[in-house]
Amino acid sequence: MLKLHVMDLGRMKMDSNLVAQKTSIATLDDPEKPNSMAEFPVPAFLIESDRGYIMFDTGCNPAAMLPGGRWPEEFQKQCPWYGDETKTPMYALNEMGIKPGDIKTIIISHMHNDHAGCVEYFPGAHFIVAKEEFSACLRAYAQHKYMSSYIWKDTDVWTKLPIDWELVEPEDGDVQVVPGVTILNLGPGHAYGVLALKIDLENTGTVILTSDAVYCAKNYDELCVPGVVLDSAGWLRSCRRIKRIAAETDAKVWYGHDLAQFGTLRTAPGDWYD
Repeated sequence: MLKLHVMDLGRMKMDSNLVAQKTSIATLDDPEKPNSMAEFPVPAFLIESDRGYIMFDTGCNPAAMLPGGRWPEEFQKQCPWYGDETKTPMYALNEMGIKPGDIKTIIISHMHNDHAGCVEYFPGAHFIVAKEEFSACLRAYAQHKYMSSYIWKDTDVWTKLPIDWELVEPEDGDVQVVPGVTILNLGPGHAYGVLALKIDLENTGTVILTSDAVYCAKNYDELCVPGVVLDSAGWLRSCRRIKRIAAETDAKVWYGHDLAQFGTLRTAPGDWYD
């Protein structure tokens, strides 16, 4: 039987207009209306299956916010992460009595700073990521794009490791990882290639982990496009597809960065979903 563990990997802040467009709009009555920073969770997920442990995303690198650390100073100020070594998947796994080497498969929803920050700590795992997203990350690395969600210093470390990467092609469609765990191959939208995950649990029912295909309830309920988006039309297709699958399967939809929703979830190490 599958078990789903929710890992709390700290908090980030970002301009609210980047989470959902037009959150703060100046008007004649308030021409100097200031922007504000929204706080949101950084989650990752662990699935126990008969064929081994599967992880979905890896959070931020523990050195992300250090002086001279992984993230450039300007990037640290734009989207600061509030966490430390206790807000990493390695620490969360240890609290569950699991070693990084026990993880057989890691699905990276996309290669941005708060999803692929700890790739280097799992060099023995089989990684799955969208091909176009992997290519975009390596292009940013080769072109030395430091002020980018593809963190140059993170990439510099894992490119030197013998990591086993499986690249999901756009034409591959959805991919079953194990029975009951299916990658939703969403294509371009928030990033060059975004993967969501559908998990069919015996008691909880179906859960869809959207990652950044849907940041929050406002994106989903109002089809409000986020500010951080590569392809707006692609984002809308992805969101509508998730809505359609959720309706067909009576699924619970867990957004990528919704603080209110995340506060209602049961988190590891003390609890799980089955």
